[in-house]
Amino acid sequence: MTPQPQRILRDYRTAGATKFHSINQSVRNALADKTRFPDSFWTARQTVLEAYLAASEKHDALYHESMLGSKVVIAEREASQGKLVILMDEVASFLELVALRNPEILIISGFHLAKERRAHTRSKATATTQTVQEDGKNSIPA
Repeated sequence: MTPQPQRILRDYRTAGATKFHSINQSVRNALADKTRFPDSFWTARQTVLEAYLAASEKHDALYHESMLGSKVVIAEREASQGKLVILMDEVASFLELVALRNPEILIISGFHLAKERRAHTRSKATATTQTVQEDGKNSIPA
């Protein structure tokens, strides 16, 4: 049986401002690191990466400025966060596609990863059926 490929957990979509900022900083630092992701890696998606990094820088500035409590800046930060979610979804999809050939890409991407699940789940009905068959009885107790 082939193992399931790992997937990026898209928890940044519903994260609050502080948690979103933390996730975004982690992803931005990882993607901007040329030793992990050289420019040749992004040839097909260079414009997406540049847009994401620029939006991330703007969001970082807005996040820190919003700590002063200005409602106008907080509204700007929330709008910026919405744009960043769209860009992060696009980057995540691209990374998952590349990860089909090179699964380590997801580990170094800075995104949170979904936990792997068991290949075979054992349900309660299956366990009861196996017990009944082992005992040699045909009736299931009520």
